[in-house]
Amino acid sequence: MNIRSPAYAIASTSAVCAVCGAWTHVIALVVPPNHAVRGESAWERAPLRACLFYVEDLAEPVRAAVHLLAPWYRLARSAATGTAYWMNHCEHCGEAQEDHDLHCEPASAFMPTGEDGAAHVECLGVAEPFAAVAGGYSYEPSF
Repeated sequence: MNIRSPAYAIASTSAVCAVCGAWTHVIALVVPPNHAVRGESAWERAPLRACLFYVEDLAEPVRAAVHLLAPWYRLARSAATGTAYWMNHCEHCGEAQEDHDLHCEPASAFMPTGEDGAAHVECLGVAEPFAAVAGGYSYEPSF
């Protein structure tokens, strides 16, 4: 695990499926300020809130909580990179929704460019310990 925290949030919104074009629910995991990030040789405190993506592993209690709230968020192999990570799947056609499209493109689901886009993202706080392996994160998301 390379990120841990005493609590976390599940951010939710909707996005257009890259395959079938239907609107589908999507989620992201968010850790609060002062979460811990594994550095070269020690855990370091990160002073800002972060939205995680390319999540390769989740602690079992987090998996269970996410499965109850968002069963469409599950481990799968990326068609673009071949890497397995936890990703959203369309509720209509079942196809994977790549994290790059949801987190890394301006005006995407978890990278809104204005107040209107940010207003559509809801966060549910989870007061339980969090641990994950994440390949990417963005500090202080605008939602």
